[in-house]
Amino acid sequence: MKKILVPTDLSEISLKALDVAADLARHNGAEITLLQVKIFPSASLGTYYSMGVAVPFDTAWKGVLDDAKKELDTVITNPKFLGLNIKAVVEESVENFESTLLKHKADLIVMGSTGATGIKEMFGGSHAESVVRHANCPVLVIKGNQQEYRIQKVLVATDMENTDFIKKAFKWLNMPEIEYHFVYVDNAMRQINYEALKEDMKKVATKLKLKNYHFDIWDGANIEEGILDSAHQIKADLILMYTHGRTGLTHWFKGSIAEDVVNHSDIPVMTLS
Repeated sequence: MKKILVPTDLSEISLKALDVAADLARHNGAEITLLQVKIFPSASLGTYYSMGVAVPFDTAWKGVLDDAKKELDTVITNPKFLGLNIKAVVEESVENFESTLLKHKADLIVMGSTGATGIKEMFGGSHAESVVRHANCPVLVIKGNQQEYRIQKVLVATDMENTDFIKKAFKWLNMPEIEYHFVYVDNAMRQINYEALKEDMKKVATKLKLKNYHFDIWDGANIEEGILDSAHQIKADLILMYTHGRTGLTHWFKGSIAEDVVNHSDIPVMTLS
């Protein structure tokens, strides 16, 4: 069973994530769960109390959940989703958004994000960053303000040490028209044997049964900068990369390149562990 989970707050970027998930579902015969998480108590309760009518608290909260479900039902009945198996789910929670989301078992999470920078990144980061860090399945984060998202050119960031994730990604990105560009970032932190890297890339391509692909070694001040610069240079539609999924003190001191890319990229990013 292939299940795609799409969290939404009905923002424009989250609805674009649903459109991308719909395309992937068609190519993979997958079902979609469109999920909206309502954290209790919600600011939405103010809608009921602002009407000046005495409404019991439980009744008001039920109204919030019912209204949210109606909105999701309206979204999934759009003719463009005809023929797809999409289930609208509204879940109430007293926890944070990420914890509730990750309780749902999925084979792929597709979500929209506007990213996070500066103080927000330092003290909390984006929802997408947290999901990428903790998810046990691939996460596709939709970014930017494109009117239409089409995955035709994919930048695969590789260190030639963790390559199994690429095969997992290909199971979802099974579109014959996709052009793959593999990039190894040289940040001058260690001596690089360029010829050995090219031979390693040939072995990876053979393992993945790739006939047409591109491979570049990119100079960058750091890994994140190199990935983002090379993605813009080739006009990539998607960045594909491995994540260690570090948590706790390990994450605080070492961080995650994938999470940084998710926060700062204006290009969609797919991460796998």
